Amino acid sequence: MTESKKDKKGPASEAPKNDRRRKFLLAAAGGIGVAWAGAAAYPVYRYLAPQPVPDPFGEEGKAPVDKITPADVANPGMGKNGGYAARGIIVLRKQDGELKAFDSKCTHAGCNVQFQGNVIHCNCHGGEYNLDGVNISGPPPKPLTELRVFEENGVLYVSPLEPEQKG
Repeated sequence: MTESKKDKKGPASEAPKNDRRRKFLLAAAGGIGVAWAGAAAYPVYRYLAPQPVPDPFGEEGKAPVDKITPADVANPGMGKNGGYAARGIIVLRKQDGELKAFDSKCTHAGCNVQFQGNVIHCNCHGGEYNLDGVNISGPPPKPLTELRVFEENGVLYVSPLEPEQKG
């Protein structure tokens, strides 16, 4: 009878031990699975999450103009396409001698516009702007974004227009 009690007692006492071990292993595997899923999902989240747009004018409030020198726009009627802070720009000198700068993105579809002497032309849909950046023909709904342009030490710089300077 001692053997039968031992047989009954042995497996019955091991069952809770095996059950605890099984629960621990399942919890550990679940935790590892959750950690793995999080590690796999984080790079996807970082890629899809919107990033803040950097200020093109930086802390100084101005950005140097690339590919355009003061000599390129020295005389009335001169103008040229260039860039600033990885964006497109048009700098021109009007017939009255005023220096103007515009972001080169068309307000219709975002295509780059080109300086063409007496107009600024968009090749995508035939839109045209006058030398003040105002849309004069075609589909563009709004004027070009004007920027303040100035020269310092032989380099052209642009900055955003002050609210009272717009228009």
